[in-house]
Amino acid sequence: MNKLTQAKKAIIDTDMGWDDVLSILYLMKDPNIEIIGICVTGCGETNLRWGTLLAKTLLELGHQTQACVAVGCDTPLQFNNAFPQPFKNDMNDLMGLLGTLNPDMEIPVDHRPAWTFIADMLAQTAEPISIISLGGFTNLAKLLTVHPDAKTENIKEIFAMAGAIHIDGNISAFNNAKPEWDQGATYRSNHVAEWNVFVDPLAAKQVFDSNLPLTLVPLDACYYVILNPDFSSLITATDPIAELTKNILDKKSGPHDEGIPVPIFDPLATMLMAGGLTQYQVYQAFLDVDLCNTMDNNQCGNTFITGKGSRKIDIIQGVSQRAFSEMFAKIING
Repeated sequence: MNKLTQAKKAIIDTDMGWDDVLSILYLMKDPNIEIIGICVTGCGETNLRWGTLLAKTLLELGHQTQACVAVGCDTPLQFNNAFPQPFKNDMNDLMGLLGTLNPDMEIPVDHRPAWTFIADMLAQTAEPISIISLGGFTNLAKLLTVHPDAKTENIKEIFAMAGAIHIDGNISAFNNAKPEWDQGATYRSNHVAEWNVFVDPLAAKQVFDSNLPLTLVPLDACYYVILNPDFSSLITATDPIAELTKNILDKKSGPHDEGIPVPIFDPLATMLMAGGLTQYQVYQAFLDVDLCNTMDNNQCGNTFITGKGSRKIDIIQGVSQRAFSEMFAKIING
């Protein structure tokens, strides 16, 4: 797909859930973005093998020959917090849609681990690179520890969908939404954490404690944009990217709904990184993460404001659902 000469170079760090896929499709259609890589983590909504295959297939579908797929972590730095396997099974084949995708080309998987791929891209780039973090922070934490001399000054920005600051988290609600998702008291009693922090809270803490230029898009902002069937009706284009987008929206707001109100999640953070939304609330604060995993009143992954830190983090607070849906449809239909 044609990109503008001044397109922003972006690396997508992702667990390849349904909302991650929508984000990738959006960026492939956005003329202001050049995807240079997708870094996959198995700490999240898909198992690493299937998430890697899905990322590769999407790039092939969009003829994104300039981009690489790099394989990241399959286990978190600490704990074994994970999505229930029945849910991951559903995401592994994109709710049954993966087998319908038959690209006419093939892009090989990069041989470097995700954190080394990012370090190499930062070392050789002639212009700053934006990173959109759509899963746990494990790959970025590994970048900091395995490559402490990485040229992180070449990171223009990191937008991350993660955390819940002033509102409840989504671990307990998700755990209790369906019987087959029940993973016990550790999950059932956690009312404070958001999944992308909960899957690897130590990695999140390390990134929060770093000097990386981080903008956080927490659940506080995501709940302004709730997934509903109206999103699908706005998609009128018929190219493969648009059709897949429409099918995902139909599946997730229909037969594969979660039984609870679901924000649009990652596409919101993605649109903010890409500059598609210019009117929103933002503030700055030092953030920390609770690392105590307990069976009762579990606080593990709780993201909270603290009095000191390495640098303040930009935190998105409020956005417009109408502005999001109009821009999302405009880019996908473009």
